[in-house]
Amino acid sequence: MTLTQAQQYELARRKLAETNLAFMDLVNCRENPLTREDLARNIERRPELWSRFAGFLNTLPSRSDLTHA
Repeated sequence: MTLTQAQQYELARRKLAETNLAFMDLVNCRENPLTREDLARNIERRPELWSRFAGFLNTLPSRSDLTHA
Protein backbone atom coordinates (compact mmCIF):
# COMPACT_ATOMS: atom_id res chain seq x y z
CA MET A 1 0.00 0.00 0.00
CA THR A 2 1.35 3.39 -0.98
CA LEU A 3 0.65 6.27 1.35
CA THR A 4 -0.32 9.68 0.09
CA GLN A 5 1.88 12.63 0.88
CA ALA A 6 -0.66 13.80 3.48
CA GLN A 7 -0.63 10.37 5.15
CA GLN A 8 3.16 10.29 5.22
CA TYR A 9 3.19 13.77 6.76
CA GLU A 10 0.68 12.72 9.42
CA LEU A 11 2.69 9.62 10.34
CA ALA A 12 5.87 11.69 10.67
CA ARG A 13 4.07 14.31 12.75
CA ARG A 14 2.68 11.66 15.09
CA LYS A 15 6.07 10.02 15.51
CA LEU A 16 7.66 13.36 16.45
CA ALA A 17 4.82 14.12 18.87
CA GLU A 18 5.16 10.72 20.53
CA THR A 19 8.91 11.21 20.88
CA ASN A 20 8.37 14.64 22.45
CA LEU A 21 5.88 13.19 24.94
CA ALA A 22 8.25 10.35 25.82
CA PHE A 23 11.04 12.89 26.44
CA MET A 24 8.79 14.93 28.74
CA ASP A 25 7.85 11.75 30.62
CA LEU A 26 11.57 11.10 31.18
CA VAL A 27 12.11 14.67 32.38
CA ASN A 28 9.12 14.62 34.74
CA CYS A 29 9.71 11.15 36.19
CA ARG A 30 9.78 11.48 40.00
CA GLU A 31 11.71 8.28 40.76
CA ASN A 32 14.51 8.60 38.20
CA PRO A 33 14.35 11.85 36.20
CA LEU A 34 16.49 12.48 33.15
CA THR A 35 19.60 14.43 34.19
CA ARG A 36 21.75 16.76 32.15
CA GLU A 37 24.48 14.12 32.11
CA ASP A 38 22.03 11.54 30.77
CA LEU A 39 20.89 13.88 28.01
CA ALA A 40 24.45 14.87 27.09
CA ARG A 41 25.39 11.18 26.80
CA ASN A 42 22.30 10.47 24.70
CA ILE A 43 23.10 13.39 22.38
CA GLU A 44 26.64 12.08 21.98
CA ARG A 45 25.45 8.55 21.17
CA ARG A 46 22.48 9.39 18.90
CA PRO A 47 22.57 13.05 17.86
CA GLU A 48 19.98 12.52 15.10
CA LEU A 49 17.39 11.72 17.77
CA TRP A 50 18.48 13.62 20.86
CA SER A 51 20.14 16.83 19.63
CA ARG A 52 16.78 18.60 19.24
CA PHE A 53 16.50 18.47 23.04
CA ALA A 54 19.88 20.15 23.61
CA GLY A 55 18.12 23.32 24.76
CA PHE A 56 17.17 21.44 27.94
CA LEU A 57 20.79 20.85 28.97
CA ASN A 58 20.91 24.05 31.06
CA THR A 59 17.51 23.45 32.68
CA LEU A 60 17.75 19.78 33.64
CA PRO A 61 19.08 18.94 37.08
CA SER A 62 22.57 17.56 37.40
CA ARG A 63 22.99 14.08 38.85
CA SER A 64 24.84 15.63 41.81
CA ASP A 65 21.84 17.94 42.47
CA LEU A 66 19.59 14.90 42.81
CA THR A 67 21.90 13.00 45.15
CA HIS A 68 22.16 15.98 47.53
CA ALA A 69 18.41 16.61 47.63
